Amino acid sequence: MAESLINSIARLRVIEKGLLTPETVGRLLSSRSYAECLKIMTESGYGMDAGSEGDELESMIRYKLTQTYALVEELMPKRFAGIAKVFRMKHDVTNIKLLYKLRLQGLELGDASLDFGGIYDGEKLKAAIAKGDYSMLPKQFVNALEELDVTTYKAPDPQAVSCSIDGAYINYAYSLKNGFVREYFGALADFTNILAITRGFTDRQFLPVGEYSAELLRRIGEAYGSSPEQALYLIKNPMETSPLKDAVRKCFAEYIRTGHTSAIERERDEYLLRLASRSRSDIESPAPIVGYQLAREREAEVVRLILTAKRSDIPAEALEERSVALYG
Repeated sequence: MAESLINSIARLRVIEKGLLTPETVGRLLSSRSYAECLKIMTESGYGMDAGSEGDELESMIRYKLTQTYALVEELMPKRFAGIAKVFRMKHDVTNIKLLYKLRLQGLELGDASLDFGGIYDGEKLKAAIAKGDYSMLPKQFVNALEELDVTTYKAPDPQAVSCSIDGAYINYAYSLKNGFVREYFGALADFTNILAITRGFTDRQFLPVGEYSAELLRRIGEAYGSSPEQALYLIKNPMETSPLKDAVRKCFAEYIRTGHTSAIERERDEYLLRLASRSRSDIESPAPIVGYQLAREREAEVVRLILTAKRSDIPAEALEERSVALYG
């Protein structure tokens, strides 16, 4: 781990030039074949672990992300180590939810295919969930999972499992008491709660609040059932000044017009990317280093999307422009 945050960020300014450019993404989109895409990726510094087996695309992505996580750990000052890790924990959260739901169904966990990128060893995580021993996890997760053990004993509820574990994740992020982390995860909670309202969730299923209080979310939910326009007003009235609420109002209005929640999901992803991008120039915060990690993960999603389409002979026109937008 580094000792000087300023030196780490100065070094990062050089390293981040290796991120894929919009021009490279354009080449991938216009390439004639999957094989040509792989060649472009190799030329762009992705390469592939010589010892890897199986799917070559996933091997390339995993190899690059492994390098990224190692670099972030090297650049991050010790006092901020937990901040980079909390962003990687989104992969652990996906795995915990999967494994817990498999256990509820009485299925074996050993063969479960886990999301790559988390901070916990997959086999140890499988063993912990299988035994119901959650002591390797932060207390927020321990409390949520132990409560689920009781509430799901007679009435398994997969939706309740997801909401509870997501809530534990947000609470853990808030506990780090870092401004950037709080803003990022608060925005994530707000968008997720608005999505929950469109899906008819109750207030017991809301995530810990960001800018929207639990009471305001309840009122928005009640209004939505009879008057989506009134819900839109409650999301943000004209007298408020809030970039987050502006973004939520914009996508909720599009949702009312189209009926597609993808409008909210898309704005959520773009807003979070803007938060990370905005913080890249902050030399007194670990946010630029976290931003690089997020940029590489977003890059991996774009690469996977394009190359999977090429491999399946899906036309490039089928990929929405926003779906392949890179971190700015």
